[in-house]
Amino acid sequence: MQRERLGSRPEEEVDTAIDRRLQALLLQTRASHGIFAAPARKGGSGATVVVGVSGGADSVTLLHLLAGLREAWSIDLVAAHLDHGLRVESGDDAAFVAEISQDWEVPLESAALPRGALAGGGNLEAAARRARYRFLAEIAAGRRADGKTVEVAVAHTANDQAETVLMNLIRGSGLDGLAGMRAARPLFVDDRPVPGVQLVRPLLGATRDEILQYLARHRLPWREDPSNRDRSLVRNRLRHEILPQLEAINPRVVASLCRTATLLAAEAERSDRHTRAAMTVSRRDGGSALERELRGFDGGSRTAGHCAGSDRQVFDLAAFRGLTVAEQRSALRAGGLCLGLVSAGINFDAVERLRRTLLEESSVGGPFTWVADVMLTRAAGCFSLHRAVAAPFAVDHPYLDSEWRSRHGGRRLHIPGEIAVPGWTLHCELLKRGALRQGWSARLSQWEAYMGAERVGQLALAAPQPGQRFAQLGLGGHGKRLSDYLTDRKVPRWLRSGWPILVDGTEVVWVGGHQIADRVRIDENSREVIHLYWRESS
Repeated sequence: MQRERLGSRPEEEVDTAIDRRLQALLLQTRASHGIFAAPARKGGSGATVVVGVSGGADSVTLLHLLAGLREAWSIDLVAAHLDHGLRVESGDDAAFVAEISQDWEVPLESAALPRGALAGGGNLEAAARRARYRFLAEIAAGRRADGKTVEVAVAHTANDQAETVLMNLIRGSGLDGLAGMRAARPLFVDDRPVPGVQLVRPLLGATRDEILQYLARHRLPWREDPSNRDRSLVRNRLRHEILPQLEAINPRVVASLCRTATLLAAEAERSDRHTRAAMTVSRRDGGSALERELRGFDGGSRTAGHCAGSDRQVFDLAAFRGLTVAEQRSALRAGGLCLGLVSAGINFDAVERLRRTLLEESSVGGPFTWVADVMLTRAAGCFSLHRAVAAPFAVDHPYLDSEWRSRHGGRRLHIPGEIAVPGWTLHCELLKRGALRQGWSARLSQWEAYMGAERVGQLALAAPQPGQRFAQLGLGGHGKRLSDYLTDRKVPRWLRSGWPILVDGTEVVWVGGHQIADRVRIDENSREVIHLYWRESS
């Protein structure tokens, strides 16, 4: 028995006001934001677009519209559906999406979470959203080719935008939050941008009434999610209670809120440009006051991917204090966004607490937790916002970063031999005692050492561990905790976890840049010596 297809085919000729209106909206968004890009040359492949399709009215409309335009725009179109496993009937939604995708000859990528996988505390709506975007990101990443950007298209509308602006207003958001959703921005997963994947919202200017008109014109069915009627959710209360009351005062309140979002998005961009200009002052380790920081930063979450992925942002403290209050807040938010934090996570209270701390205190120290895994570390005359696993400031000497430590832990040093770490190489050579020139000990560089070969067993390069002790040269074997030694030598706390040391078995025999242990000193019985030195890698 032949299956009846659902609604009209996307390529069927139509000429109605609603079709012209929505197609014109897509064309305008395409031109304004450079999405759904045309081929660079004749015969080249066009944009790859992954459409998130829940089966609801908005996503069905978006998929139908893009399916009708894919040939003219050379779009490689893919539908994607995730069954969150939250409702018994969610399997029917998946079957419906599969049916329309087949009818409209659109390839479908689908997956289903185990029933109850998202349950168990926390915000269920937020957990579902994170799972959905993670799924869409995986599909998009799998479709990347030739280094091109893949676009993930979702069907948020003007009504969704109005609800978002109201929600952010209730929460006390700043400019970026009141600017609402952007038509195009990098796709973030777990607060980090997904390389080469952009999130686009081509229907952000269409109202829900226009969506329903389009569906009726093309006789398109859709699935209704019962949770959309759950008024315990803030968004649904705004949709079903607050917005209708506001419409009684202003029938065009949705358009008014969307216009406000558009105006404030432009103001947010202007504010960011002004902040960049204000921050172009010298900082302690070269470059501008914000390290890679606000260069290329343009408009909050919309283009945060230009600098997201950086592991630290370094500010000159005096220059920061010379900014206006608004500039200070903007600079701290920009730094957080560059580190991959999402805008919603950098709330006013978090920014204001940090700003006041930086104005009132000048002591060095850290790292201290700011937001999520972003930390604050203060040094003389400057401060750094950085990820917990990253060094807060540029290091100009050997240092075992978190990636090296997690990969190697400790690494055996052969005699002779060498070990490379990021930017540096530790060299080890074996010499006859007679090869040492007179006065050699006075000419040692900071990152160089000699040891009596007969006193050494098996050397290994490592980073400090809790409980280790160090019996430094000249104390006759009496030692102290390594952590106390590093404190006495004024090694900043943030550097200690990656400070390079040499161990012989479990005993610390060289603290790089400082001293060797008394046990491995060269004495009158030493016939051979081990020469150790660090050199910058070419």
